[in-house]
Amino acid sequence: MTHLLLTATVTPSEQNSSREPGWETAMAKDILGEAGLHFDELNKLRVLDPEVTQQTIELKEECKDFVDKIGQFQKIVGGLIELVDQLAKEAENEKMKTDIAPR
Repeated sequence: MTHLLLTATVTPSEQNSSREPGWETAMAKDILGEAGLHFDELNKLRVLDPEVTQQTIELKEECKDFVDKIGQFQKIVGGLIELVDQLAKEAENEKMKTDIAPR
């Protein structure tokens, strides 16, 4: 297991007791962000930017919807092809009946 240790040097002039609570965490996140590392909602370290992760999830969902719609389209077209084939066979049978019938 690899551990990442972040250190920051703070000069006495930078030390200020009026800083907001958690500024160290924000500073660490900024440093990690500059290095291309980010924390997710479960505080797990990730290489991918959270915004990019969200866009990836949305794209995945859109792709799934697209594939589902293509599947439905294929079923509809398949049914249409079967219907046209059936009508063509019936038309061919009718043609054969007229060719055989005496005039």
